[in-house]
Amino acid sequence: MPKNSLNPELKKKIKRYILFLQVLWKEFHGFFYLLVITFSISSTLLYLFYPQEDLPHHGMSWIQAAYCTWLMMFFETPLTYEEDWRIAPLFFLLPLLGLLVIAEGVVHFGNILIQRKRYSTEWQKMLAQNFENHLIICGLGNVGLRVVQHLKQFDEPMVVIEANKESRFAHEVAGDEIPVLFGDARDTRVLETANVSKAKAILCVTNDDMVNLETALTAREYNAGIKVIIRMFDQKLAKKVQKSLGIHAAYSSSARSGRLFAQAAISENIIDSFEFGGTTINAYQLTVEANSTLVGETIDDIRYKNEVTVLLHESASGELDWNPSPSKVLGVNDKLLIMTDRDGINRLQSTKKKLALKKDTQ
Repeated sequence: MPKNSLNPELKKKIKRYILFLQVLWKEFHGFFYLLVITFSISSTLLYLFYPQEDLPHHGMSWIQAAYCTWLMMFFETPLTYEEDWRIAPLFFLLPLLGLLVIAEGVVHFGNILIQRKRYSTEWQKMLAQNFENHLIICGLGNVGLRVVQHLKQFDEPMVVIEANKESRFAHEVAGDEIPVLFGDARDTRVLETANVSKAKAILCVTNDDMVNLETALTAREYNAGIKVIIRMFDQKLAKKVQKSLGIHAAYSSSARSGRLFAQAAISENIIDSFEFGGTTINAYQLTVEANSTLVGETIDDIRYKNEVTVLLHESASGELDWNPSPSKVLGVNDKLLIMTDRDGINRLQSTKKKLALKKDTQ
């Protein structure tokens, strides 16, 4: 194991801890600055102007003055009251500052801890505002859920925006510590809460084309460099929008699934299908069956005989090889992930038919 590698669970815990500290800093930094400035000024005034002759050792260092200031904040009286106008107010103001520390610091901090433990809506808002270089997923329907599930595999930081508070997927997603914000994705306040200005991409996948388009354009106003991917039911409109508005990607889920359904009807071994350069490319799974002539052949044999690209080899024991050697010999129940067009599938299926015929004649 590399020296710098960490257990995935440990990495998640570290990330959660860092996010928690970021939330605390954002919530308390103004109060912290006020406390530090007030404390420093008070300590300096005591050090400079408190009568030396009234002190036990006829002198006081700045550190001692800071210690006395700290005690006075919490209702201790280490020094006797002096009428000097430069320090007299401290005897009244420092206890009030102490009350503020207790009220604002302890109570608010405790409330944040409770919100975090419950993973409440308020905590998710606070968390989302501290995300950077993240993805924003707009719409938590069937498509949105699958997008989130796929992105989780890449450990991508995400914020989800969902209009329906009764969404059946919201609790499932939030349980994975992904902030879910309820509201209209077109609302600038919701996008600001999702920290859209620091996001690297926004995926608009609601079931309303106009909502997706308006959300994308609004996000662009806050972050001109954000990558925009939108879902549109009308494939022709999707292509026009992508070209004319500079959208990075506009997809019609119905068009994409329609292609996959059609290809699956041709062969049950097609895993996925997409278009590139005007050609439909298929991800095809080939299983080496017992008593077939594929047993004993090499990866190169499959490539050259069928003019296909072999991406992945899975042995019968489940071991994966993403860069199989050309001389790798195939065994029973081995699987290959092949990328090919329709003609390549025909050649592979033709090979299977010949094998079946050969078995029948034996």
